[in-house]
Amino acid sequence: MDAARSFTYMLKETGGIGKLVIGGLLLFIPIIGWAIVGGYFIRTMRGVAGGDDRLPDWSDFGGLLGKGVLAWVGVFIYEVPGLILSRLGAGGSLLSSLWSLVLIVVLPAALIRFAVTDNFGSFFDFREIIDFIRVNLSNYIMAVLLGIVAGIIASFGIILLIIGVVFTIFWAMLVSAHLYGSVYLYRVQAAPSTPTG
Repeated sequence: MDAARSFTYMLKETGGIGKLVIGGLLLFIPIIGWAIVGGYFIRTMRGVAGGDDRLPDWSDFGGLLGKGVLAWVGVFIYEVPGLILSRLGAGGSLLSSLWSLVLIVVLPAALIRFAVTDNFGSFFDFREIIDFIRVNLSNYIMAVLLGIVAGIIASFGIILLIIGVVFTIFWAMLVSAHLYGSVYLYRVQAAPSTPTG
């Protein structure tokens, strides 16, 4: 797994800067633009997971929109328990914080499953998700941590008079898409359970 490439692949590709600019511009469009970008994130991850880390073309915007909305819905469902817990006073706030840590660990794997299977139900195939994390733990942890680092780096786009932050946010999304897709590409398969009796 070439983690360093995840930070630069979109800049080295012919036409990559243009695709990056388009994604950043779409982030200026609330809701619809954000959903399209979310779909592009899923499409990029799926490509990398299949061994092709070229940025997808900006095409089939309806498909990107639909995929982005499904990803949003899946993420929101994961966030609902934390939202409920946060309304239960001090103890609930603590539990909500713990749930947020669970999401940091589990949600990337759920997104990977959704991207590679193209099946919304894969968001909630918890046995497959946990097995995937368990048998690919070192690469998975590295991908999650580096995705967080990319997000921190992206925040420096604020220095560019706010406007620059949408481009650095999209760059960070592409970094994470490559990292997560690479974990799947270089995954180790869980050993099938042996029947007893």
